[in-house]
Amino acid sequence: MRSRRRGSDILLGSMLLLILLLTGASPAEALEIKIRDDVTVKGGTVTLQDIATFAPHSDSRVESLARIEVSSAPAPGNTVNLSRNFLNYKIVPAVAAKGDDIRLDIPDTLKIQRTANIIKAEQLERIFKDHVLTHAAWDPEKIIFEKVDVPESVALPEGKVRWETLEKGNDRYVGYVALTVNFFVDGRQVRNVPLSGKVTVKQEVVKAARKIRPGQILSNEDVQLAHEQSSQMQRDTLTDPEEAVGKKAVRSIQAGRPITAQMLENPPAVKKGTRVLIIAGNQMIRVSASGKAVEDGQLGEEVRVMNLSSGKEIHATVKGPGVVEVAF
Repeated sequence: MRSRRRGSDILLGSMLLLILLLTGASPAEALEIKIRDDVTVKGGTVTLQDIATFAPHSDSRVESLARIEVSSAPAPGNTVNLSRNFLNYKIVPAVAAKGDDIRLDIPDTLKIQRTANIIKAEQLERIFKDHVLTHAAWDPEKIIFEKVDVPESVALPEGKVRWETLEKGNDRYVGYVALTVNFFVDGRQVRNVPLSGKVTVKQEVVKAARKIRPGQILSNEDVQLAHEQSSQMQRDTLTDPEEAVGKKAVRSIQAGRPITAQMLENPPAVKKGTRVLIIAGNQMIRVSASGKAVEDGQLGEEVRVMNLSSGKEIHATVKGPGVVEVAF
């Protein structure tokens, strides 16, 4: 009886083996997950597929297990070490939920390094200089960068990099200049980097050859050309003596000081107390009379003049030196 049962068991086992061979099926195989001890990642989140190998990879559970979030990645270019205790805490419960036939191999320490797009100091300095040279009102050949302060390097996430440069209060781009560079990777802003430097301008400028009084009409003897390198250079500093000669000083100018356009004005075409020619007329008739200016007037300004024949004070428009016109 016992030998008959043994024979039946052997026959049944043989039949099962034959079925497995014919159908291509194999006995269930445990899933093995092995955590590496040193990995490099690109993105900002570390998942199980970034740090582990799966065997067999054909297991249907691998796809969902691979998406398990383990930790945040370190900053671009940096490294972080994760302990076994941390990995157990983050991984074991999620893996256990997928079945009790999963073998998990976790090292004592996992080192994670994140790749980076490194912007070196040379490129940061070039960004600063290019922005100043492009936006300053000065001739680029006359701009001198005495000092540029930038970080040694900037680590950005990998991807397509672009940047926007903004000035911080000094739109003259001379003297102390501070900029902010906003870096974007794949269209997303990821970093703000401050840059700064001292910028001077070197060029020939018009200076006062001697002290100039308020109201004085400048002559060739009052001005001179001289080389000037300064971090206080004004945009309207004159560079041609002809821009100053014949103009009227609106304030006192010390000898040796650069002359700017704001320090001068055109002399009056009509001066108070001087004789003027008063013209009145239209397309059909034109008359003139002698008069006297009651006040100074620039070309195109309306001034008060006195008709010397009638003694009446009228308003007229300055048309040229010593000439005014009255609407008729």
